[in-house]
Amino acid sequence: MKDKLNLKKLLKLAGHLVVIAALAFVVKKIIDMDIKLSDLSSPRVIGAFALSLVIQAAQIIIACYPWLMFTRSLSGRKIPYSAAMPVYTQSNIYKYLPGNVFQYVGRNKLAADMDISHVDVACATILDVFFCVFWTGVVSVILLGGKIAELLGKYGRNLLIVGAAGVLFLIAAVMIVKLKFSDKVKGYLSRYSKAFEKSNRPQLLSGIFYYFAHNCVSAAMYLGCVALIVPQAGTKELFALTGAFLFAWIIGFVTPGAPGGIGIREGVMLFVCGDQYADRIVLFVLVMRIASVFADVAAFIIGKLYAAKYVRAKN
Repeated sequence: MKDKLNLKKLLKLAGHLVVIAALAFVVKKIIDMDIKLSDLSSPRVIGAFALSLVIQAAQIIIACYPWLMFTRSLSGRKIPYSAAMPVYTQSNIYKYLPGNVFQYVGRNKLAADMDISHVDVACATILDVFFCVFWTGVVSVILLGGKIAELLGKYGRNLLIVGAAGVLFLIAAVMIVKLKFSDKVKGYLSRYSKAFEKSNRPQLLSGIFYYFAHNCVSAAMYLGCVALIVPQAGTKELFALTGAFLFAWIIGFVTPGAPGGIGIREGVMLFVCGDQYADRIVLFVLVMRIASVFADVAAFIIGKLYAAKYVRAKN
């Protein structure tokens, strides 16, 4: 019992150190953006920044919901939102550390807090990432229309390479697990099959549907921000630019680095609409990046305050 308490204290200390490191990288990221305040002084730009900041912060806080639904279904435990939300908003900050994987590993703190299997939380995170990418792709294809064929022609190779590598890795992982941990895998499959029983399906489906709703809200927000910052663009171009912005998130998610020295989102958006709005598109992407960073920090602070309030109420 004493060893378990000491381990929890060490994990808590490690968590605090990782948070400090992540916030340091957040500051570094803002400095690296080389922001010119004169570019951000326009009322339209300020309006786009404020709109994006508020909606993205709210989405991060709410985004805990589907991941929690998956975790509840897989673990069979009624984990309270008050326990999951602070963990989710804190781990979201970890993506600023070198290597995006920290964002997802950090969520496993919930397993230690609620004394549930780390495998349950990890599998819930895999489902979370899968449906997030899937629905982002669906919404971006709808908005891009015929432009999607051009984008796939340019970036499809990246997706195929990553997809093929992912399939090979999955096959290798399955073979290793089957040979070394077959009994444990059978136990998990037997237990997880219960998560898909009729009584649990509404919970799973509500989690899956959330990603579609989330992407629709994101698309509407980005559309409004593009219209504010790139007022010269027509309606068809605005939809294409919004779709390109979402599509570029998928490219950035699966492709390390950025092509040709230019940011992936700027590159994809310029490819869709050409150079006629180049300066405004670069400004739009910069504003969205700044708003995203501040939204992540805002959600993290709200998560901390929420956790403190929950602890006080509990005591």
